[in-house]
Amino acid sequence: MLVRGMSHNVEALETDVAIETPEHIVFRYRVAGPARRSLAYLLDLTICYTVLFVLGVVLVLAAGSGSFGEDMSSLAKAGTGVLLVLLFFVQWVYFVVVESVWGRSPGKSALGLRVLTTEGRPITFSHAALRNLLRAADALPIAYLLGIAFMAGSKRFQRIGDLVAGTMVVVSDTRTVAEPIRLWPPASPQELAFLPLHVALDHDERLALELFLRRRGRLGPHREHELARMVAPAFQKRFDLPAQDPVRLLALLYDRAQNAGREEAPPSSRAAGPAAHGKTEVRSWR
Repeated sequence: MLVRGMSHNVEALETDVAIETPEHIVFRYRVAGPARRSLAYLLDLTICYTVLFVLGVVLVLAAGSGSFGEDMSSLAKAGTGVLLVLLFFVQWVYFVVVESVWGRSPGKSALGLRVLTTEGRPITFSHAALRNLLRAADALPIAYLLGIAFMAGSKRFQRIGDLVAGTMVVVSDTRTVAEPIRLWPPASPQELAFLPLHVALDHDERLALELFLRRRGRLGPHREHELARMVAPAFQKRFDLPAQDPVRLLALLYDRAQNAGREEAPPSSRAAGPAAHGKTEVRSWR
């Protein structure tokens, strides 16, 4: 198992997602689970149907008063039409409008949730419309079973609407800018002697190394070395490095890449295969 497999194992340990901007600023979000999202949705429906019920009562009282004339049949039809329009508004327009304007509905706001794109950006009207238009598919066959099944199979707990729209629901009060990862203890002269001057890592490699190093100390020594041993040999061959502690080796490589401006290897450096470059292929961690 190469680098791609290690990233999956590291990320499965938590419900956080790390999103890196083009300026290499990392934001970390905690993904909202099905239970919290369901509560927010039920709260939104309670608000909407309460308003709908009040309006229905007003229409019934107005019809009973006879203040609109003697044609009660026409008035009843008109009232039914108004209620159907309001029901459509509740089921679709309400969520599209509030999410596209504020990025959250009142229910999501009360539960501390927010809808973002998978790149960590605020959603637009098209994102909100698409994810809510497909809510009907998520509700199949009953009680949102299909949507829950898709959420269970997604590391970002995305239902069908989220997957198609490229959105995710996060706990909005937990966004933090990740602190820089510092090498400790500092590299010794012996370690510096065998490190290459430039360590070029692509985006996926850097992100996977960062996820692993941030979890270091919380995984336990055995688990740390187990994950590191899955990856370190490939980097050793790629950069012609001597064998050593795999966890320390990954930390040294990340630190050198970080201090060198986080230079990225061209996408073709690994795509052509090891034969083209005389190097062992190191796959992306994703």
